Amino acid sequence: MPVEPQRVHIELQRVQTWLFAAPRLRAMVGANTLLGETLRIALPALARESGRGWTAAPSMEVCPGADEDDPLKAYDDPAVDAKAGILARDGGHFEAWFSTGADAFADEARRLLRTGLPGLRFRITVGMLERSRTQTHVSTELPVLAPCEWTGRGLASDIVEQGDDRPAVSLDVALRHAAARRAEDGPATDVASLLRTTTKLAALPRPQELEELVGDGYLALIHADGNGVGAGSGADKTDGERAAFFHRNRVLLRRAVQKAIDAHCPDEGKAPLVLLMLGGDDLLLVCRAEIALPFVVTLCDALASFQENANGFALTLGVGVVIAKHTIPIHRLHDVAEQLAGSAKRRVRGLLDADKPACSVVDWAVYSTAWVDDPEDVRRRDWVRGTGAERRVLSQRPVDVLGQGLDTLQGLVGRAAQLECAPRSQLRYLVDQLARGRALSELAFAELSSEARKALEKAGVDTPWPPAQGGPRRTALLDLVEILEIARLGQHSNVARTEEKPAHG
Repeated sequence: MPVEPQRVHIELQRVQTWLFAAPRLRAMVGANTLLGETLRIALPALARESGRGWTAAPSMEVCPGADEDDPLKAYDDPAVDAKAGILARDGGHFEAWFSTGADAFADEARRLLRTGLPGLRFRITVGMLERSRTQTHVSTELPVLAPCEWTGRGLASDIVEQGDDRPAVSLDVALRHAAARRAEDGPATDVASLLRTTTKLAALPRPQELEELVGDGYLALIHADGNGVGAGSGADKTDGERAAFFHRNRVLLRRAVQKAIDAHCPDEGKAPLVLLMLGGDDLLLVCRAEIALPFVVTLCDALASFQENANGFALTLGVGVVIAKHTIPIHRLHDVAEQLAGSAKRRVRGLLDADKPACSVVDWAVYSTAWVDDPEDVRRRDWVRGTGAERRVLSQRPVDVLGQGLDTLQGLVGRAAQLECAPRSQLRYLVDQLARGRALSELAFAELSSEARKALEKAGVDTPWPPAQGGPRRTALLDLVEILEIARLGQHSNVARTEEKPAHG
């Protein structure tokens, strides 16, 4: 009897958490390179060994070919992959059909993942049965006493060269460091590095440390994730239809990211951002604080313009942006950025529940302290004032990304530019009064100089507390002034303080 083909699915879990296991920027870039080498090269090669790969994946009759508008069309052709039995090899997933040898492949893939991506959690299923899952194992590192100098975890078992330094690091970190060097000296393998070569970043040296990236300014970490992509793929669709759906989305995101990078990078000098990860519908990058929110606007605007006349599912993003000192542990910044992206996605789900079209939504937080507290706790403590009919909220976040009003990021970024010539001390004082009570903040607004008043009116602000629209009163002033102050973070001691300590009143 003919043997039924079997599907093998490998899911990499908590990839972004694993990415930040080593705090150095070079190690993060190297970790993403390891992911690309494993998913896009090593696992497909393993599947093809000994003729195990299925010659053609079932249900792939509508599988798309490469998209001519895709910046990476030479590297992403689902139709070619399907002929080799491969359904997915991006976005933390590898999936393939096997005529024979599926169980043997699963065993070899498990060994490959444990040695090539040490510490990363994964799950392997063959057909409907889970075959393997990450297990705790004893380290094989050399029995020296000193801990890894970069992470504090694992044994210092290897020496790497980082500029003039020669830190002793764990074998895991050494693998990441070597992969980063391969990404610099050889052809790119991961999607983020491949896309980098198609943008202005290709001509700019990549920073080796976060401090080198931001200089005297602040760091921004941007986490973006597609809205409703899992539901949009449809459980009733064939493999080919799902492949077409996911391919369309990742091409759209790559095109939008490419456009945003070129819009916010100089032609020469230092690179202002570093792509850390680019998956099917998710994005992770670090950049200088002053370009973070304009970058999000350009990214979402490009994404919307590419789908202007499209029918059916529209790809939108839930975006979280955290802005802080580069000395704060990067894993903590990522935790906060994930929370903020989750806040944005909850707003999107609320819009869908109200039968409104989905749109890209952003939430952000700015910290000028030595640590970043939980944004939900800070906001409950500092932003909510009054009770009953006099209940007030000092911010509008999360907000839609696109639009020209003061209730959108695009509108806030554009109108913040109108305040460049306004007296900053008066604007900051006005924001400080928002938490002290409606009467005091309105008095502070009335006592503004004519110069400050005209700048605010030009930006569309004629009162600190507009009438409520079916809920508590909300003000755009804090958001507006905070965006204005971001470019000055690190240059002066008196900066935006909206996420750092309790307000009075």
